[in-house]
Amino acid sequence: MTSTSSSKAVRAVSLATAGYAVYSLVKPEHLRRALGSDDEMWDTVARVFGVRDLAVSAVGVLGSPTAARAALTIRTALDLGDAALLGLTLDGDARTKAVGAAGGWGLLNLAVLGRSR
Repeated sequence: MTSTSSSKAVRAVSLATAGYAVYSLVKPEHLRRALGSDDEMWDTVARVFGVRDLAVSAVGVLGSPTAARAALTIRTALDLGDAALLGLTLDGDARTKAVGAAGGWGLLNLAVLGRSR
């Protein structure tokens, strides 16, 4: 992958994450519903994810190529950490969904990082 195309891929993944972050802030109940829970605590978790992801993604979209790659590295660690912690916290279908979503984003980020070297 060329330097320009790898930089575009890093920024594209960061932009996609920023979109999800905004969605998490506007419709935080989506997480609770996806997990099949009535506990509104998950709305707070979605808002935390939204603020965190928007801050890191802003660097990925707007920062220098080096900063964007660093932001994606951080996003990868956060997503894989989310997958691990949610996998340890949840049970059944909720665990499968949460680990699949967070782990999937983490693996996508990792693939883009690997191609951007």
